[in-house]
Amino acid sequence: MHVHDSINTQYPFICLSIETKGIKETICNWHSFSMASREVGVNVLGPWGGSGGSAWSFENALAITKIKISVGDVIDSLTFQYMDGTTARWSPRYGGTGGQPTEIELGPVEFIISIKGYYGPYVQKTMIYSLTFVTTIREYGPFGQEKGTQFFVPKGTGLISGFFGRSGDQLDAIGVYTKIPIESPVAVGPWGGSGGTAWSFETVWTITKIKISIGDVVDSITFQYMDGETTRWSSRYGGAGGKPKEIDLGTNNNLKAISGYYGNYYGKIVIKSLTFVTTTGTYGPYGPEEGATFSLPVKAGNVVGFFGSAGQWLDALGFYLKPTSA
Repeated sequence: MHVHDSINTQYPFICLSIETKGIKETICNWHSFSMASREVGVNVLGPWGGSGGSAWSFENALAITKIKISVGDVIDSLTFQYMDGTTARWSPRYGGTGGQPTEIELGPVEFIISIKGYYGPYVQKTMIYSLTFVTTIREYGPFGQEKGTQFFVPKGTGLISGFFGRSGDQLDAIGVYTKIPIESPVAVGPWGGSGGTAWSFETVWTITKIKISIGDVVDSITFQYMDGETTRWSSRYGGAGGKPKEIDLGTNNNLKAISGYYGNYYGKIVIKSLTFVTTTGTYGPYGPEEGATFSLPVKAGNVVGFFGSAGQWLDALGFYLKPTSA
């Protein structure tokens, strides 16, 4: 039975396992927590562009929250905001002070998987004319003029874990560092309170039903899944109270979005309401929609598990996503 039960942190985070040439590394990022190292298994692609300016390197791309790109006749500069522990920091500006700035803001489960652009001659130098960033969610750009020689990093090359290049008054050249993700899922959340006991439900098999028990708040949640050809139920995460409701996902129905509310109940912060959107419809809301809201549009992967904390009620809830490559 491939179900993993483990204790999880109460702080929101994302963890990716990366394996290149047989070396495994864990990189965590919830835009409040990050760990990244270039000491193992990094592929270097590029650079593209010219040989002017000074060399630079930025190696925290898996913790990026924003990209600032300044554009005039060519790409004038790039700057990256990233999380260093719980602190948002900006990288140095790679390039000059000219151009019109535009900011790209990445979501909490959004990672850069490709870039593309153009470079060519500009005032007797070779410069980057245009850049487009492709993430696990969407495409940003093009920024600048699509003229000259085209370059691109193909999708499927891996997660972009860093950038490097050359710059002076403008962006002369750019390249990327990539890492290959393996099957380990991404942990998103949890939302809710810190009470109860930590729990984790992660399965390689298909989740076929979700049972939610509802009273004044969400009392508990239980999952049915297929272990080979055998139907099994997980432990009950939460108390014995509430009225049970079942969501029948079947074997060909995927979760597309999950949302809910959490707030104070008898002096504790607990989950008050949950709504599930699948490929066939919307289930819920289950419980009163009051308090603080959270939502997870499942665009960056497939939900393969849940985690959180629970006691008499469902105190907190988070999700495991298996990232997709597009």
